[in-house]
Amino acid sequence: MKILMLHPHDLWYDPWTIRILELARGLQRRGHNAILCHMPRKDKPEHGHLRTRQPDDPLVYELLPRQKHFLHNYRLLCQLGLDCDILYLQKCFPASTLPLLWAAQRLKKPLHYDWDDNETALARIVEKRFFSRFQLASYERLLPRFASTLTYSSEALKQKALQAGFDPRLMRHLPVGADVQRFRPDLDGDAERKALELSPDKLVVLYLGQLEGAAHARRLVEAAPLVLAHAPDVQFLFAGGGEQLPELRRLAAASPAAHAIKITGYVEASRVPGVITAADICVACFDDDEASRCKSPLKIAEYLACGKPIVASRVGDAAWMTEGCGAVVKPGDLSSLADGILQYALDPSRRKRDGEKARRRALELFTWDRGSETLIELFEETILQR
Repeated sequence: MKILMLHPHDLWYDPWTIRILELARGLQRRGHNAILCHMPRKDKPEHGHLRTRQPDDPLVYELLPRQKHFLHNYRLLCQLGLDCDILYLQKCFPASTLPLLWAAQRLKKPLHYDWDDNETALARIVEKRFFSRFQLASYERLLPRFASTLTYSSEALKQKALQAGFDPRLMRHLPVGADVQRFRPDLDGDAERKALELSPDKLVVLYLGQLEGAAHARRLVEAAPLVLAHAPDVQFLFAGGGEQLPELRRLAAASPAAHAIKITGYVEASRVPGVITAADICVACFDDDEASRCKSPLKIAEYLACGKPIVASRVGDAAWMTEGCGAVVKPGDLSSLADGILQYALDPSRRKRDGEKARRRALELFTWDRGSETLIELFEETILQR
């Protein structure tokens, strides 16, 4: 099976492209041929590469950014897709969606849509231009009509696909995953603690992830004083960057818990497993908004793989992902978030027990290899039987 896979963002600089890259790697390991296309950034971020290409990675081709390069990208996709069995799209951004739709129509190839976020809701938060928001919303609403098969990352996106009239027999659940060889409990967290200048004698409560879009790291900053009132030997670590970083730092500096808060900014991808291992308790806090309800949070999968007890807001799939190995709290409620953290901070045996359960849950449900197997099963049961 040969699959042409397209993402509208940069594979090496944008954190959210990890999904398509790891799924393509998994397809390759299982004897299939994956070809990746992406749109490299023109403005390279100051933090540099998040990840680098591996020797056995799929072939990667660069498209030209923006819709004005439609014809160039369309011709390249037609050339690459000519002998492919399936054309695969993640994200519904017009600059990538339109040329791939045209290529699928010209080549008469089936199109697979990997729906992993509510892009319309996210655009309302981050996109200032009305026409761009309108255009993205239109593509997201209409794209399922052109897809032969579909994967969805969360229950909320499944419901959206069903409301759009998509045949449930042609879609599968494909939640976020983790590389369980890189993210594992036996890594040296002490070395990372030392590098981050964290106290070796205090518990570390970690919030990991990009600080943009539907990120709600500020809730942990706001809850920190409530935690310290009952557990003074706790320190809070925020690892990640994005447009919300300056505001998060301002909020932390003004907090009564400022002395116990450390914010790193961007962390190199190679260091992320060690940063999680350095933590005692991991947090995935969200407000109950439309974008968060559709998420399958990457941070939770990586927390699970590292065998960490998790405090997660009851929004979208977070409660299901942490079932049996986490404390689920009321979204946007600071007292509830603090109470969830204190359940673990004051009970070492529960931290250990739920951490072990977390690792088992990751191995069972949240690996990228499992996601690749889901794709293969879906394609073999549907497209390749036609």
